[in-house]
Amino acid sequence: MRLKEFFTNKIILQNLGLALIITIVLIWLSLIILSFYTNKGENLPAPELKGLTIKQMETLSQERKFRFVIEDSVFRKNTIPGTVIFQNPSAGHKIKPNRLITIIISSVKPEQVEVPKLTDISIRQAREVLESKGFAIGDILLRPSEFDDLVLEQLYANKPIVPGSKLANGSAIDLVVGKKMAGGETTVPALTLLTLSVAEEVLKSRSLTVGSVIYDPEIKSSEDTLNAVIWKQQPQNDSLTRVMPGLSVDLWLRSKTKNSDSTEIKSTDN
Repeated sequence: MRLKEFFTNKIILQNLGLALIITIVLIWLSLIILSFYTNKGENLPAPELKGLTIKQMETLSQERKFRFVIEDSVFRKNTIPGTVIFQNPSAGHKIKPNRLITIIISSVKPEQVEVPKLTDISIRQAREVLESKGFAIGDILLRPSEFDDLVLEQLYANKPIVPGSKLANGSAIDLVVGKKMAGGETTVPALTLLTLSVAEEVLKSRSLTVGSVIYDPEIKSSEDTLNAVIWKQQPQNDSLTRVMPGLSVDLWLRSKTKNSDSTEIKSTDN
């Protein structure tokens, strides 16, 4: 059949017209069904969920025709545990009925975070590290030192806190910071045969500090530590050479029994 005869054939034209009409009807029906399924034209503002509890949201979701899912929980100070602190979409945003809203709630317990190492860095660096980890800076305690503005010790609840330990997010960590002292040069005292507590007081009276403390392998308990005495120090006692305040003195401790050549052991009981 030639092309001209094809387009002038009434039966063919009728079939083409019928197919076109059926196609248009199907498209129209699809649009109606899609509009009904997506609730076209029916937009509602997202409700304000911040501050609500889970039970309150369940009641509100039935009234306002929306769904919600808890995405995460985060500890926040000055918020009621178990309440919403973030939502997406935000309140007032136009949403369709049955829309899913993701929320973040305030947890009952704060997140436990590892304490970073803060010693041997400047106070400025320590501050940045603490804030990046979610901790707060507590008291800044100054201690005479040969290194100015260097963090010498990190404390929590007035006790040394070991890096890697876990504390609640937002906890305040105190820092012991070195401070150079102008003038007031001093000398290194003799510390051998003293207990550690007595040596600390002697060094403090000279504006000096305890450096590394090396324990004999036989010292295993806190009681052993209290009874141990110093048998070596570095730098050694020197009554002539003047040193700057804040100098650290390293101490070696061992049990009293190893000091058999000593007739008298100085202690806090004297």
